[in-house]
Amino acid sequence: MKQLLTILFLLFFIPNQSFSQQLSFTDSLADALKIQKEDTTKVKTLNTLAYEFINNNPETTINYGNNALKLATKLNYKIGIADANLWLGLANTNMGKYDEALKNSFAALKIYDHLLTSEKSSSQSSVLRQKAISYSSIGVICWHQGNYSQALKNHSAGLKIMEALNDKQGTALALNNIGVIYAEQSDYPEALKYYFASLKIREQMGDKVNIAVSYTNIGIIYAEQKNYTEGLKNFFAALKMFQEIGDKRNIAISYSNIGALYDDQGNYPEALKNDRAALNIQEEIGDKRGFATTLENIGINYSYQGKYAEALKNLFASLKSKEEMNDRQGIALTYNNIGNVYIRQKNASAAYTYLNKGLSLAKETENLEALQQNYLSLAELDSTEGKFKSALEHYKSFIIYRDSLFNEENTKNLVQQQLQYDFDKKEAVAKSEQQKKDAIIQEQFQQQKIIRNSFIVGSILLFLLIIVLINRNKLKRTVDMEKMRSRLSRDLHDDIGSTLSSINILSRTAQNNIQHSVDQKTKESLEKINERSQRLLDNMSDIIWNINPGNDTIEEVMSRMREYATTILEAKNIDYTFNFPKEKMDCKLTMEVKNNLYLIFKEAVNNLSKYSGARNANLSLTFDDKNIHLKVEDNGNGFNEQEIKHRGGLSNMQHRAEEIKGVITINSVVEKGTVIDLSLPRYC
Repeated sequence: MKQLLTILFLLFFIPNQSFSQQLSFTDSLADALKIQKEDTTKVKTLNTLAYEFINNNPETTINYGNNALKLATKLNYKIGIADANLWLGLANTNMGKYDEALKNSFAALKIYDHLLTSEKSSSQSSVLRQKAISYSSIGVICWHQGNYSQALKNHSAGLKIMEALNDKQGTALALNNIGVIYAEQSDYPEALKYYFASLKIREQMGDKVNIAVSYTNIGIIYAEQKNYTEGLKNFFAALKMFQEIGDKRNIAISYSNIGALYDDQGNYPEALKNDRAALNIQEEIGDKRGFATTLENIGINYSYQGKYAEALKNLFASLKSKEEMNDRQGIALTYNNIGNVYIRQKNASAAYTYLNKGLSLAKETENLEALQQNYLSLAELDSTEGKFKSALEHYKSFIIYRDSLFNEENTKNLVQQQLQYDFDKKEAVAKSEQQKKDAIIQEQFQQQKIIRNSFIVGSILLFLLIIVLINRNKLKRTVDMEKMRSRLSRDLHDDIGSTLSSINILSRTAQNNIQHSVDQKTKESLEKINERSQRLLDNMSDIIWNINPGNDTIEEVMSRMREYATTILEAKNIDYTFNFPKEKMDCKLTMEVKNNLYLIFKEAVNNLSKYSGARNANLSLTFDDKNIHLKVEDNGNGFNEQEIKHRGGLSNMQHRAEEIKGVITINSVVEKGTVIDLSLPRYC
């Protein structure tokens, strides 16, 4: 299940004033409205009031906007009609009424185009600015409806106008909104690039409110990457700013996002506390979309806690609200979350119904994140229903979409975007400080300082460029090696592995067919073919497992050890215990270390089962700060090393230990048992 985070589109420009100042301003306008005549001045006042309430009370905006539209239409006051439609579109968007919002926004855009082409006006720049906001409004509505290409097209059109007007606030707004579209398509490096570009402009302007918007959206990128510390840091910074200005809608969004991160970390009481705070505010201001999102978050929270009735109650309430808004991308996620609850209730029929609905809608809207979640849920459901072939296909699809969202290149680009932003910010501060120093330095030293500073900066940039090029080449070689290992693993499995399997099966079949009709010598030959092909199959399985880069983690090595030891020891009726780490280990081994470690363990277990005559065995793998320790011990017959004639297996273990810079000791006492202890450096 996926907790929902709310991305912020800022469709309009919030005045840089406190909420109390805003109330004082709107009260003054309302008083003026009472004595104004039914003329264009009154239309302007009504539109100004409509604009002021968009964020905190969109229903009030609807009231003032409709009155402005009615009077402007009566007066045939075109700019007044266009502005009223623009503010109505923004308010309807905030309330989740996307069809109405789209109608208003297109009506406004049409009039602005007409004014720009057919009438010469002294306020051309003002009309252009309103046109850009119309594009932004349409872009957001398209985003809500899952039409990302049209959303990007409209936001880009708005950006072009704002840049032409040299409108920094508008440019920052458009950059932010383009970043949102890329984030929704899971292109996080591209999203972060636009977010930081927007934040940089806003910090230069000291635009506190919009800085909070940028913090929110950057926090979401970190949350998607499971970097909860940075995510919460940005969300709490945004919450503090929104509280200072009394922006209720965005206060609620901040609470909802904080709750989502706590939920992902398993802190359900704190998550529910923040979700409830968000829900109360959203209900108060009529934020229909935010209300639906928070209901879904609460439903997921209850599902995690096993309170399925409460979970479904909130999820279906969220679904109903989203269907009324025609929020297709949101509906796809809700279908999946409802399906997951039914999986937990073991109601397979209902689970398949909602998961398939979600899959179909996710494909239509090209929502990669929803597709990833949906395929994983279907794989889980198929597995519980015994449909293993279908489960495998769905899990493969999940892997494909998961890897497209989270891969090394994406992670690298995200880090580069953060470093570039930090670097630019530090450079700007350093430049400002240098300018202050330059004002008090004597004139004869100016040229010398410029040369020196240029040399330093050039050296730093050259050094950074060299590092980037080295890291890039190193990464390319690593990626190429990973691809080669994956390809070799597949080829061995598909070609040689299948051939050996065929030989093994054919030899067994021949054995069965000739039991009563062929001489003993032929039978023995077939038995040898069968035995050796099986041994070769087992060895080939180990080779394929070892060269597959997906098996390089210590978790995969321990899983392979468990599987092998269980099969061998249970066949010999030997009781055994594993002493492996229970917590997840963040450890990735090289192919050489992984292979030698596993083969030493395999040889030790094999010898134990064949020769020890033991009834009990203890297998342990432990870690300390510097080393990895592997121990295999039994209570069997033991042996005297001086009396062993064939030392091939023991010599192989010793040789393999030396290859990975390890030390292996073998202590055996006759009639008491054997202990094999391997210690090697901790490579991770």
